[in-house]
Amino acid sequence: MLNDIYISSVAFRRMKVEDMISKVRENGWALEFSSGMAYRDDLELLYINSDIKRIPHNYFPIPKVPFVLNLASTDEIIRTKSIEHCKKGLHLARLSNSPFFAAHAGFCIDPDPLDLGKKISVTKKFDKEINKRLFLISINEILKTADKLRLDFLIENNVITEFNYINESNPLLCCESAEIEWLYSIIKHQRFGLLLDTAHLKISCLTLNKNIDQELSLIKPNIKAIHHSDNDGKTDDNLSISNNYWFLEYLKDFVQIPHVLEVKDLKISEIKEQLKILEIYGNR
Repeated sequence: MLNDIYISSVAFRRMKVEDMISKVRENGWALEFSSGMAYRDDLELLYINSDIKRIPHNYFPIPKVPFVLNLASTDEIIRTKSIEHCKKGLHLARLSNSPFFAAHAGFCIDPDPLDLGKKISVTKKFDKEINKRLFLISINEILKTADKLRLDFLIENNVITEFNYINESNPLLCCESAEIEWLYSIIKHQRFGLLLDTAHLKISCLTLNKNIDQELSLIKPNIKAIHHSDNDGKTDDNLSISNNYWFLEYLKDFVQIPHVLEVKDLKISEIKEQLKILEIYGNR
């Protein structure tokens, strides 16, 4: 039975944060504070002082000066800022008794924050092996903090869309099982795991011509949490799940870990419908 489910803040992204927290409290839900919120000086305090079950994720708390969180960046300033952001996320997770903090896998380029989710401009050549090495260094540094706080640090699989897969070159890390297995074969740490974004995996498999069932089977041992949403296989637009959602048949294998409904712009009634689908299939 699924017993640890969060609603991503993207479901309420048109609300003020105070209203978002109030709606979650009224319905007895838990909230993932995620990317996409507007910067506020008091956003971190709102998170800390909230009385709901909650978890921080990736680009939260949103920094005053925007940057793309990139743990594999060759730009030392960006990579250092990314590491410190993740350490801060772990401290927030500890303050709220959350089970983990997760960040996206690294990039081989440093895109503009406004390009995320769109066609990424690749203006220079990159050596993926260099970025992979830097990614490992960053993760090992963050895991020192995870150890001290006795919390898990998770990496979320990236999504490679067809419009960003130019000449069969992928500037993003950990979109497919080969790189995910590489990562977890090198960093064998009890506090380290994978946050599987099922929508990301769906798009990446279609772009790279991979069998999604085989890909899931290969990365399954590393999964410690799951993000749920759907799409048309081309754009990561966080659509609602339905009874045709590809991952439903696998839910029963992951009932003991945290789950996050990451669907955008939902009414309260729609959230209840989405949660019902997860609960029904998770209990089979």
